[in-house]
Amino acid sequence: MSSRDVIALIGNIQERAHRFIQRELDARGLHGLTPSHGATLSALFRDDEMRMSELSERIRRDRSTVTTLVRKLEALGYVTREQDSSDGRVFRVRLTESGRALEPAFREISDEMLQRTYRGYGESEKAELIAHLERVVGNWEKG
Repeated sequence: MSSRDVIALIGNIQERAHRFIQRELDARGLHGLTPSHGATLSALFRDDEMRMSELSERIRRDRSTVTTLVRKLEALGYVTREQDSSDGRVFRVRLTESGRALEPAFREISDEMLQRTYRGYGESEKAELIAHLERVVGNWEKG
């Protein structure tokens, strides 16, 4: 592959990771969830509750996308969404007990995916790969 194939290569990795995650979710009977819910749930596993705008920033998705993801998770019973009592323009999202119960399965899936991703990599190589990918993301964010 040449350096011109970088976007295709990143896309191929993402496609394979999404297929893997979907198979693992289905195998665990977690129907209705998709790989796109992973970042949202992972952020909420770290902080049980946050404003929608905070969630959007944390997972690097626009607000309309986050709203769609959260509404689906709400319909599945994994999160609740409520207006902030001090500012009615702000919505807060919070994990339910069912949502919190997903954490072990998500951790297992994530661990398996990372094990595959980093197979044969040393710690310094992992750090270097992350640094390069963050630089690529930064280049796109600059416009």
